[in-house]
Amino acid sequence: MLSAAIQRHPSIRLLLPLVAGIILGWYIPISHIEWICAIALLTWVVLVIERLLSKRQNWLFGSALNVFLICCGYILTSWQLAKTEYNFTGKANSYIAVVKEPPQEKPRTYLLPSDVYEQSGESHRFLLYIAKDAALTAINRGDTILVNTVLQAPSNDNTGGFDYVSYLKRKGVTGTAYVRAGHWQVRGHSKDTSWTQQLQDFRTIVINKYKSLGFEGDELAILSALTTGMKEELSDEIREVYSIAGVSHVLALSGLHIGLIYGFMLLLLMPIWKHVAHLKPIFICIIIITLWAFAIFTGLSTSVVRSTIMFSLHAIALMREERPATLHVLTLTAFGMLLYNPLWLFDVGFQLSFIAVAAIIILQPRLSAMLPEPCYGVIKKIKDIMTVSIAAQIGTAPLVILYFHRFSTHFLLSNIVVLPLITAIMYGAVIMLIITPLSGFQQWLADCINSIIRILNELLHILSRLPMTSIDHLWTNALEIALFYCCVYLFIRYLNLRTAPRAISTLCVAWFLVGCHLVNTIIRF
Repeated sequence: MLSAAIQRHPSIRLLLPLVAGIILGWYIPISHIEWICAIALLTWVVLVIERLLSKRQNWLFGSALNVFLICCGYILTSWQLAKTEYNFTGKANSYIAVVKEPPQEKPRTYLLPSDVYEQSGESHRFLLYIAKDAALTAINRGDTILVNTVLQAPSNDNTGGFDYVSYLKRKGVTGTAYVRAGHWQVRGHSKDTSWTQQLQDFRTIVINKYKSLGFEGDELAILSALTTGMKEELSDEIREVYSIAGVSHVLALSGLHIGLIYGFMLLLLMPIWKHVAHLKPIFICIIIITLWAFAIFTGLSTSVVRSTIMFSLHAIALMREERPATLHVLTLTAFGMLLYNPLWLFDVGFQLSFIAVAAIIILQPRLSAMLPEPCYGVIKKIKDIMTVSIAAQIGTAPLVILYFHRFSTHFLLSNIVVLPLITAIMYGAVIMLIITPLSGFQQWLADCINSIIRILNELLHILSRLPMTSIDHLWTNALEIALFYCCVYLFIRYLNLRTAPRAISTLCVAWFLVGCHLVNTIIRF
């Protein structure tokens, strides 16, 4: 079955060795990367020579291509990790730092993500924690400050098992520093602002518009998260409620939100191009530009980039009668994103996003076929929501347990309740911003959206208080996760052809998974 899938989706042949190289580069770094570059160059020469031969040797080409992609993954990962390398002296010194994001208030300090410059002019990203001071209110993004501090390498002390060091490396952060009150001074302001900073300013303008329309508290936080991707205003309580209910994914911009925008654009433009066919290419371009504009506006998170690429390819496919295989598009999207930033492979959002979509593509049709086809359209929509939710849950539940140690048992009920309300909020917010000149109607629509968000939050509060809504304190490891996905693969393989050997292999892996979990549980306690 796996070989057949690779034959149908050749992009898997490209993705797997690249992923292997990224993993090797992360876990087994070497100091002399020039040897890896030499191997990559050698395999590239082999690929060129093989293509020039009159009698092609497929095994030689395939082997050289795999080695080349493994080396590429290793090299790209090493280059990304090299950006965070720094020779820490452990001594206090004075540094010039440029504040890259607005100060974030913490219980005892202000957090300033900044680029710290050395005398050589080389800069590294550091998280500066400055003791609270009345003068701190004068610091803005883009300010150049002189700080006297000790630059420290990040550590995993007091992180509750969370790998803080790896997290900062994936974000391109070299280290941290604590700056005492009076040990810093504003020296000027940098007029150079990147496009990401300009977009952040624009997002702030949109949020201020929400505030002027009467949004505040949890309602403002939810609307900001859904439409701008800014989740700083979300309280710990509302995060916990959404997590227990099993719908925390709606707070992180992903395929759901991009899909709603894509569907909204199709709803508006498809009736027109059906009557005026020559406008179809123009409208397709408008749809793609709109999707990417939203993705850029919200900060280009990994899940948003993945969704935008896939929906863009789907829009292009509307120009042809034959549409590309969705799994093929998914693997090509992952391949392109990992070439751009290989460290995305270790990002939780990246993993959950791709696993969820892959599970929906593979499992949802089989789950839908198991249920009878309903006669009424509303029941069919509920059936589709249920099968998609179950498929996504099967794919993502092991990773959620691995990273968050929780399983939400009422996810089906929560998704049936949440999705229609989220759709109304998203569409309402888009219309609300479009009709800004019509202040009276805009205010009425804002009041309606505010009420919908209150209803949504209240329903989720009720669901979160139901008995056994979530099972907490679950523990697993990477081996058990790999065995689980192997078991799912073997079970699907058995469903395609129900033979005794396939049933036995599935049961053996399942029992091995149970045994590993039992042993790990005994060792833990």
